[in-house]
Amino acid sequence: MDIFPIYLVKACLAGNIDDMEKFGIYEVLPEDFALCEFVDPSKNDIQDIISQGIDRMLKEMA
Repeated sequence: MDIFPIYLVKACLAGNIDDMEKFGIYEVLPEDFALCEFVDPSKNDIQDIISQGIDRMLKEMA
């Protein structure tokens, strides 16, 4: 998988659905970003950001 976590998180924060699809939102789970969250010096809740992005995608599909 060629997932760029930084760009995917930024797309989720911006709410840009096209970019979320482009960067692979369909291929990840929030737990996949546990290491990114652990090493983040700002201690952002990255798993929650991805979870909200997935929820936004599901709302758009319904």
